[in-house]
Amino acid sequence: MAHLRAIFNFGIERKLLPHTENPFNNAVAKKEKKKKKILSQSQITRINLLMGKFAEEERIEMTPRGGRCALYPTWYWSTVLATLRFTGMRQNQLLHLRLRDINLDSNYIELGLEGSKNHSEWEIPIIPPLKLRLVKLVERAIAAGAKAHDPIFDLSRLSVPHPSRLSRYQYDIDREKQQLRSFFRRLSKECDFAVSPHRFRHTLATTLMKSPDRNLPLVKRLLGHRNVATTMEYIDLDMEVTGKALERELGLYTDFVDEHADENE
Repeated sequence: MAHLRAIFNFGIERKLLPHTENPFNNAVAKKEKKKKKILSQSQITRINLLMGKFAEEERIEMTPRGGRCALYPTWYWSTVLATLRFTGMRQNQLLHLRLRDINLDSNYIELGLEGSKNHSEWEIPIIPPLKLRLVKLVERAIAAGAKAHDPIFDLSRLSVPHPSRLSRYQYDIDREKQQLRSFFRRLSKECDFAVSPHRFRHTLATTLMKSPDRNLPLVKRLLGHRNVATTMEYIDLDMEVTGKALERELGLYTDFVDEHADENE
């Protein structure tokens, strides 16, 4: 609707249209609200167990079915999963992270303009479970010749077999996107449920907004939302909490109903 409004405004201003008033000025398209797709705790546990299983198979050099496995190297993909799970960043932000964006001394990641959906930049904290993996990633990236301005999530660089070839290495974001897609496709198949970068983002946001002491501005800032309304979409009914609230508030009424039900038996 906004695009149509802008096109008509342009046409009216340039005298390209006979209209004197924009017919879309007061028009509103009702946005369909879909429930956010998240990962349950049991599904996250399943993912962790599966990656552990494949890590053990990789350790003993078991040949994967069908040849090359999209889940290898497991240390790298486990780092990708941990980063998505504990930061809520988008896939595009992950692929645009540079070595210099990860500050292990002050424990934060700087999300820059490049890769940002809403053209803004902000910082997000690095929590202990994630830091251990990022330390290893940074060490391996530097060993593979990565400089401060180079992408940190670059499996192709980390997979170059001989250091002599690194001098000719060129980063290809499309290649990394394809590897990411292949990984999540294989992971989803092995888990028997859909797993994607955005499901981790939705899961983190929903979990934070479910907390009794939730901090709306904090969650908004962490996710990089422009307005609170977008963050509020992650507030959903917790069936257990809602049930207890109804029982507590309507307890007197339900007792009254139960008494009459007993009398009629």
